[in-house]
Amino acid sequence: MAYRGRRSLTNAFVRRDRRKCLRRTRKWRAALAAAHVLARRTNTQVPAQSPVVVPRARRLPVVPKPVSGEAFSSWVDRVAGTLNVPPGRAAHALGLECSEGAAITRPVFFGVILTAQSLSGLRDATGLPVRTLQAMQLARYDGTALDFAGLEPSDRTSMRLVALREWMLTTSSRACPYCLAETPVWPLWWRLGIAAVCPVHRCLLIDLCPACSIRLRRGNHSNQRGLLSRPPLPGPGECGNRPPGGPSARGGRRGGLCPQQYKDMPTVAVNDSLAVLQLQVLAIADGAEGSVAGTSVSSSDWFASLRLLTAMARLASDETDVSVFPGYMAQAVAEDRQRRQAIRSGSASHLGAMPATAAHAMAYLALASAVLDAPNFESGAQVLAPWARRLADLQRVAGVGDRLRKMRRPAVIDEMMAAVAPRSSRVVGALAAVRPVGISPCHVPHLADAADYSELVAAHLPGTSPLWGRRFTALALARLAGASSWPLAAEVLGMDGGKAIRAATKVVRRISDADAFWERVTLVAERLQERGLVDYAARRAGLADLCELPEGALAPVFRPLGMSVTPQRRRHAAAWIWQRFTSGDPHEAPAYVQEWGNATAESIRVGWWRFQTRLPVPAAAALDAWGTAHLSGKGIS
Repeated sequence: MAYRGRRSLTNAFVRRDRRKCLRRTRKWRAALAAAHVLARRTNTQVPAQSPVVVPRARRLPVVPKPVSGEAFSSWVDRVAGTLNVPPGRAAHALGLECSEGAAITRPVFFGVILTAQSLSGLRDATGLPVRTLQAMQLARYDGTALDFAGLEPSDRTSMRLVALREWMLTTSSRACPYCLAETPVWPLWWRLGIAAVCPVHRCLLIDLCPACSIRLRRGNHSNQRGLLSRPPLPGPGECGNRPPGGPSARGGRRGGLCPQQYKDMPTVAVNDSLAVLQLQVLAIADGAEGSVAGTSVSSSDWFASLRLLTAMARLASDETDVSVFPGYMAQAVAEDRQRRQAIRSGSASHLGAMPATAAHAMAYLALASAVLDAPNFESGAQVLAPWARRLADLQRVAGVGDRLRKMRRPAVIDEMMAAVAPRSSRVVGALAAVRPVGISPCHVPHLADAADYSELVAAHLPGTSPLWGRRFTALALARLAGASSWPLAAEVLGMDGGKAIRAATKVVRRISDADAFWERVTLVAERLQERGLVDYAARRAGLADLCELPEGALAPVFRPLGMSVTPQRRRHAAAWIWQRFTSGDPHEAPAYVQEWGNATAESIRVGWWRFQTRLPVPAAAALDAWGTAHLSGKGIS
């Protein structure tokens, strides 16, 4: 009886374990069935290209763990393989916000950034940490290799301009066939425009499928395929693109999908130095500090320097610059030069565009590295000098302005260009021939008088806005008064250093006749003397703490005119007085330096415009009298 009791107890435990396994299996099957039903419903009930409202995602029974550095689209494909469903249905099961077609699912901002709905669905369906999910998006490189300014998750159309501007592959990827032969994981950095070489296998990355000539993972030539929601599906390791008008692969059983295996794609070997260069670029993209000609810079400034140098190389490099390159790199630069000449000799948008292929990216990385990796400023300027001369010659022959003026210019590159550009050296050199003037820097306003600028100087600064022209004229007056350089001129004027240097380095290159320019600036200085010199430096110091006017100063004037005294108007009035007595840019007034609570910069600008354009004459006279009395109380006239 004892033996029978033990055996009965053992059988009871076995039966209990079997029931647990059966219940767990039923839960898994129910979750998979729900994913299939959800996909079928969305395919039949939602019109083409309309947003799909997905119910709250259910926790999936099992999902593969994301690999460090993996792209989001790669992980979604592996989720689909684990659940044994098409990728489009896997996207719905994961709770992604999607736009729907007949057989295609297009997740919103797929692989670029996660919308709030997609992030919520992913957390519910997988339980993965937010940091892990966001690390698989291209937004991971925002602030380093990429700049997502202007991208609004709530506005799907905002993606277009960002995709055209930034160096990233939003609908395709480059790839290393050897890496894909080892594991089906696609790294995220393969989708960056600077992706060129596999550092592990020392080969050039692949852009196009050799069989269908379509970018990898693109789908077709005309537009992105999206995620397939129903068969036919590509086999494991297959390209899966759909060539237009091509014969169906495998006897028509694959619906025309390209059967090319990634592991069989031919590659081009590269030397170790290019692989090391790629590793350096990827480290900076991940946030490491960069160096430009021996000067430490942020990741953002380093990539801005790379893009500017690439644009310069597109305009000014020649055969001698690429003579030591491998044949595929020299050919890429030659093809880019021919393409530039075919589209109106190189528009600004093309000059700043992403390198078309991995070969282009490697060629321009190598060209730019001669300046970026220079040991010091002088060595970098020496490398940059031939390009600067060719750019000056191109501008003179073509009769156009600086084609790179709209591109972001980090201070280090700007200073090197100012040091080697022929035009800027003539402008500075001509200063020695100007006769002395009887003013000192304290007599120079932030902005030259508008009438003086338009009558005397504007003709010598073509293509310059009046605001920047007046600012640059004030800097030139400070140079005449004794400042030995543009940064020192900004310092003695108490001017915003960044704006001053940008004005000097950009505007100075537009001066064609340096001697005539300085003669006109001298006439502006003489007009200042004729009107009576004003100590603008003292006025700036006396008004430095004027952030808002007291309510008692405005109420007796504004209220009889039907104008209420609000905190905003008190600050606008302080900015008006600062501009009136310092002749400065009102946007730099102390009233606008401090925080305005929840007010945006645009609302502040609009408020200032309304205040100064609608200010009644009696109110303006009262503000003028208040400012005069305020300065007089401090002993300033």
